[in-house]
Amino acid sequence: MPYAQLESYEPKIVLKPPLRVLKNTQQDRPSWIPAHITENWDPCPFAYQTEEELMPAGGLHGQLLTYIAEVVRAPLEKQGLMLLVDTFLLYRDAKQTRRRIGPDLLLMENTFPAPSAYDLDIRPPPRCVVETTSPKSHIKDLEDNVPFYFSLGIETYLVIDAITPKKKLREPINLHLWRRTRGKAYKKIKADSAGYFKLPEMNLKITTQQQRLIFADAVTGEILRDSGQLGEALEEAEKRAKAEAQRADTEAQRADTEAQRADTETQRADTETQRADTEAQRADTEAQRAKVVEKQAEIAFSEGGQKERLIIARNLLATGLELDIIAKTTGLSTNDITALSGK
Repeated sequence: MPYAQLESYEPKIVLKPPLRVLKNTQQDRPSWIPAHITENWDPCPFAYQTEEELMPAGGLHGQLLTYIAEVVRAPLEKQGLMLLVDTFLLYRDAKQTRRRIGPDLLLMENTFPAPSAYDLDIRPPPRCVVETTSPKSHIKDLEDNVPFYFSLGIETYLVIDAITPKKKLREPINLHLWRRTRGKAYKKIKADSAGYFKLPEMNLKITTQQQRLIFADAVTGEILRDSGQLGEALEEAEKRAKAEAQRADTEAQRADTEAQRADTETQRADTETQRADTEAQRADTEAQRAKVVEKQAEIAFSEGGQKERLIIARNLLATGLELDIIAKTTGLSTNDITALSGK
């Protein structure tokens, strides 16, 4: 059964790389030195690479690695961590011979400058190693590397099965995660109910949506974005801000228009009030004049003078009073009053 389908794995022999530096002697000859070179070999871990070992990987494989490194860089830096991309991991086999392997991504503490290789002679086993499958490495990544990385003491091994044998992006991308358990066995981890695989070493979690890798903060659930996605998000936020500003300006203009309309209505109401006050004053004046005339008529009527009654009737006619009201007030007949008006 392939290791990709195993629920757990526990090898009979576990290699424990010693944390020590051995001298560059014939006895400490690295396995990658060609057989024809017997002395004065190049100690650089990148020397004498075979065609298979040459890095970096290109195409979709390289694009995926670049995308992952970019997306998780900022949150890892805040935790004092970093991912080494396509860097040799130096280890010793059961015979203590130095060997090298180039995992796609390797989690370590953030250092500057980054080491040219991760040497298990001087560093502890990395807490997490990530491999992205390629047509040539598919079986190796999903089967052979499971017991191998376990033997090196690596706690977590994540495989991103993203590239098909025809060098196409797989749909959907598959994720496989193994983690060392308390019982020292390698256990294949299942995704949670939301489809995420948790990576506590990074305080992140990962899932896929068809051909897209999605990283999120393990605590807040916030989706991480690459620089392009951040640029799009910022551009969208800027558009929303402009739209909100325009909406606010429109609302402010509408409020100003309403305020001006309210001022106009207030002014119109004030004018109507003033007109009503003027009419009321005029009515009061007319009422007072009518009272004076009525009083004069009463006086004249009481005195009984025909001449005075005619004068009062003439004055009342001038105010526009009706004939019957004048006749009642002065005691004159309507004929007499009509004669005064000349009608």
